[in-house]
Amino acid sequence: MTFTPLRTDQARALGERLEAFGREQGNAGLIGLAAHLGDLSPVDRDRVSTELMGIYRATRSNEAFALLYELNQEGIQRLIYHHLRRSFFAVDAADVLQEVFFNIYRYPDRFDPAKPSAFRNWTHSIVRNTALKYSRRAQRNHVVSLGGGSDREDDAGLLDPADEHGHTPLEEAQQHEADHELVGAWLLYLHFYLDAYARLTPAEKRALYLVEVRGLPYKTAAAQLDLRVENLKMRIFRARRKVYTIMQRRFADPAAAEAPEAGRPDPARVAAGLAQIRSTRAIRESLAAKGAAAARSKEAGS
Repeated sequence: MTFTPLRTDQARALGERLEAFGREQGNAGLIGLAAHLGDLSPVDRDRVSTELMGIYRATRSNEAFALLYELNQEGIQRLIYHHLRRSFFAVDAADVLQEVFFNIYRYPDRFDPAKPSAFRNWTHSIVRNTALKYSRRAQRNHVVSLGGGSDREDDAGLLDPADEHGHTPLEEAQQHEADHELVGAWLLYLHFYLDAYARLTPAEKRALYLVEVRGLPYKTAAAQLDLRVENLKMRIFRARRKVYTIMQRRFADPAAAEAPEAGRPDPARVAAGLAQIRSTRAIRESLAAKGAAAARSKEAGS
């Protein structure tokens, strides 16, 4: 970090503030250095910054931090420009500078004032890591020209931001595989459910159909079945418990479902159920497409 020479008026004003702060803190070293602030060697400038940072670490003094900023801002900014020259993508040095001093302000406990040059070395690490972080962020968020390489300002309209929500081929393959496994799991679930449903009595099947498929209230379904509401609820409860028990056994021992005596459902029944699922999905997709077409027509008309 190259120190920027202080102007005469700037050195005088900072020297007076530094001396007053040194007297307030009882720090003889700062008082002695403040009198020659404009003529200090780089080593002594390091000592001043390290002393101030040590005081800020111990007291969280706003004046100590303000003096640190005014003494080191230009030198740290030069160091930031030096690191950003290696970045292919544009990065605002002011944002990096703000982030560097924010880290200094937020993490003083990580500073060790054991050596006179401690502040310089610590700040070097913060600047390097912060500049690298901003360079990587700029690389992720860079724009890609759709009209070919050009630096002309009138080509700005051809720049589109990179798709932050896009997927790599590997992610697409993983998602496709996960979808395939999910479909297989649901088919297995439906297979076991049909197996359990086939074992219910006709009265239980009818009760479940009215309540769970058609969504009728218990009172209406009970009237159609000529039952009291309490009796219908008991029938529904027993049917659900029977389905749950059968499916639990199937999932605990899937091999049992393949045995001939396990009462496997009719393959035609399974095929019909799957056809119904596909038909429902096709209807839903058709309605969504018609709704989108209607919306586009309305926008075109307006």
